[in-house]
Amino acid sequence: MATVEIQLPDEFGSVAEYAAEIRRVFERYQYLSNMHILNFFVTGFWQELPAEWREYLVSDRCDMDSLISMASTGKIDQSAPESLRSYVRTMFHLRLNYRSSRPVDHDEEERRRKELWYFLDGMNPKKQVEVAELSRLVHEVAAESNCSLAVDVGAGQGYLSRVLAYSSASLPVLAIDSSDTQQRGAELLQQRTIKRLRGPRAAAGGFKWDDRRAERLVHTVMHVSLDGAAQLAERAHATAPDARWLLCGLHACGDLSSAVLKAFAESDATAVVLVPCCYNHISEAPRERSAVGFPLSAAMHGARIGQNALKTACQATSRWDASPEATVDAFRRNHMRALLHQLMVAQNQIAPDGVAPAVGRVTNSELQTARMQLPACDTANASADEREFAAYALAALTKLNHAWRPTAEQCIACYRQHGSAGLQQIAAAWTLKALAGPLIECMLVVDRALYLAEHCGSAGRVRAFALFDPVTSPRNVVLVAQRR
Repeated sequence: MATVEIQLPDEFGSVAEYAAEIRRVFERYQYLSNMHILNFFVTGFWQELPAEWREYLVSDRCDMDSLISMASTGKIDQSAPESLRSYVRTMFHLRLNYRSSRPVDHDEEERRRKELWYFLDGMNPKKQVEVAELSRLVHEVAAESNCSLAVDVGAGQGYLSRVLAYSSASLPVLAIDSSDTQQRGAELLQQRTIKRLRGPRAAAGGFKWDDRRAERLVHTVMHVSLDGAAQLAERAHATAPDARWLLCGLHACGDLSSAVLKAFAESDATAVVLVPCCYNHISEAPRERSAVGFPLSAAMHGARIGQNALKTACQATSRWDASPEATVDAFRRNHMRALLHQLMVAQNQIAPDGVAPAVGRVTNSELQTARMQLPACDTANASADEREFAAYALAALTKLNHAWRPTAEQCIACYRQHGSAGLQQIAAAWTLKALAGPLIECMLVVDRALYLAEHCGSAGRVRAFALFDPVTSPRNVVLVAQRR
């Protein structure tokens, strides 16, 4: 089994020991991370929390700012119940430290910053940083592993592919995406980039373009499945026969990340460099076919996270205290949506265990239209919050093209039964749920790292570390595996 390099909390002597502990802790608190906010009132989730937690979380000692601080920094009032403080401490303590020990060459950073100007077309600032950092790492791994082909899976518009193929390090790339629309867009951007690189500004800046370089990037449409390693290897060999090759991907979505790792494990690829994303799209056992996205490793065999908990792993609590107004707004939207679901169940529009329609975000303009449509006489004795819920219900059902419309009286009665204290309850429950998100991400990272180690050979090397700023890019962990 290969060496796994992950910065563990101090008391753990091995990744396997750490994996066992985070699995145990997750299973203890699994009911929190698997809470579905939509069913909050229907299922009576609030009553599932310990009584002493409930008492504290709706007290004057725990306002919205306290909840945001709890999720972002782990700070919690000393008057909180010890069992709740222990939960918060545990969720923070067990998080992996993804610090990278990669040295920073500031002169090289400046050179790359100037060079990447030619490749920025279509990228927002966040994507620019991600592509710059990941392309540098891929080039490093390719040089260390003597690879002469990179297979970029889930290449999309080809942002990473173009930098890998056409920057000064110039690594030939096979860019794969399942969408022919994405392929056409990538090829159009490719031609724009080549035009820039042929231009006088590039020449004046010392960039020497050779038209033969255009052939170093090939786009192809291909669906990469969890059991598609053979087809992926075949395509790589057809592109560059006898070449040593690596797999890479930037924010490969859900099962695509697992498919890339399985392709590495089951092929003759020399290395893989992958930044996963969209954990909520990972498949789990039981499933009709044997190939699933989680678990992959022997250490996590039999583990199950659950779809709601996988969504929790996508939470970016590190951003909460940077944008407290947006966080409170998210609490309010969750509250309104849960109230609407409760109302629809109470009025027999949805079965208690039925599938709720996906409303999406109700915009301010949609809310304003609904406010104007509410008869003033029906809401004359309602509070501002009660009227706002009535407007939200109308706007959401209009957005859904739902035939049923509740009366203002029904909306007001629902709010009076569940709404006045419900916002604080929803905010508190969502905070407790979100606190488990990084732990669930750690389970996925460790599972994937151990899986790579199992298939990398005893001389291999596996790493997991933060490549981007977690506030700017919440999905910032990169997995690197190299066979030797």
